[in-house]
Amino acid sequence: MDAENGLKLNLCLTCRRRLLTCVCQYLRPFETHSRFVILMHPMEFKKEKVGTGRFSNLILKNSEIIVDVCFDENRRFLQVLEDKNYQTVILYPGEQTIDLSKAESAEKLGTKPLQFLVIDGTWPCAKKMMKLTTKLHHLTRVSFDTLRISEFQVKHQPLPGCLSTVESIHQVILDLNKLGKEETRDLEENLMLVFRKTVQQQIELAQDPSRQGYRKKPFKLSSERKISKKWGHRLLFFRESVD
Repeated sequence: MDAENGLKLNLCLTCRRRLLTCVCQYLRPFETHSRFVILMHPMEFKKEKVGTGRFSNLILKNSEIIVDVCFDENRRFLQVLEDKNYQTVILYPGEQTIDLSKAESAEKLGTKPLQFLVIDGTWPCAKKMMKLTTKLHHLTRVSFDTLRISEFQVKHQPLPGCLSTVESIHQVILDLNKLGKEETRDLEENLMLVFRKTVQQQIELAQDPSRQGYRKKPFKLSSERKISKKWGHRLLFFRESVD
């Protein structure tokens, strides 16, 4: 019945993407010692386009998605926080963070397997989620130091080093391998392979003038667009998070 309904909706019920852009054939799920809990904003959950948090969850066997805005009374979220098998940390910028890109961080992370809370939403939404969910405020924050440029060519990022959810998780796993906390043997590259496939699909569809609802102006990559005034406000959101 689910498969039949999916066909009627023209939607893959696994990756939740249109059948035309289904990425399931590219998914290569793998195990990690660390656990990744993706705290997804409802607006992000409804998206049918790239959806990097969703396919990150499909690739990472030791992961799950929890959807909400304020998680303080979310039953599943509270269960996650109480799990004593893991040391729970949140991937979020700020001054008082453990920098995963530094070798000395290995000792600071302790000996328990790590459980990463990863906020999945636009930068303003992520800040709102962080502000409203008070139970996140006292958790250990982790971050990484990189000048890596996001490959999310259909979407603006505030600054160099600001990455999409899947790129951030990929960077975390790379750093954990260097710290001796993971041994994924390049399996993490499937995250980027699927990401690049989805971005390329979006570019090709956006550039196709034969598609219904084709835009009035030709599609431009994020690097080709003028920065609108609203980005001054969005940069403020990010910089306040870092400060």
